[in-house]
Amino acid sequence: MDNAPYHSVKLEKCPTSNWRKADIIQWLHGKGEVVDQTMIIPELLEVVRRIKPIYNKYIIDEMVLQQNKTVLRLPPYHCELNPIDLVWSVVKRHVKANNKTFKLPDVKNLLVKRIAKVDFVKYTIEEENKFWTLDDTVDELITE
Repeated sequence: MDNAPYHSVKLEKCPTSNWRKADIIQWLHGKGEVVDQTMIIPELLEVVRRIKPIYNKYIIDEMVLQQNKTVLRLPPYHCELNPIDLVWSVVKRHVKANNKTFKLPDVKNLLVKRIAKVDFVKYTIEEENKFWTLDDTVDELITE
């Protein structure tokens, strides 16, 4: 999955330095953490930082987990790992080059005809094979 904002909606918001002290304390109490009113915001945020990985979850990840699946997130700025982006680029370029009337039905017709010619599976396999032949590149991408 790419890193589009709508794919990265959090299940629950975790406190940040922009939060009011009282709200941070309330959030921490709700998680069963013992903190007191004398703690300053940086101290409270240190407690948040310690427990945040437990609560830092995405809605979509939890949805697919119920189906016994796991989301594999693509590294940022690696569109070559998301072939649909590359295919979409080809389709848009075709429409732009062949759009003579600028009428919506004609644009739709160009779009539909070009999409029908794209073999998404073949394209995806070709892109994937490029990376499997470059073991070092794949290893670097995975560890980033």
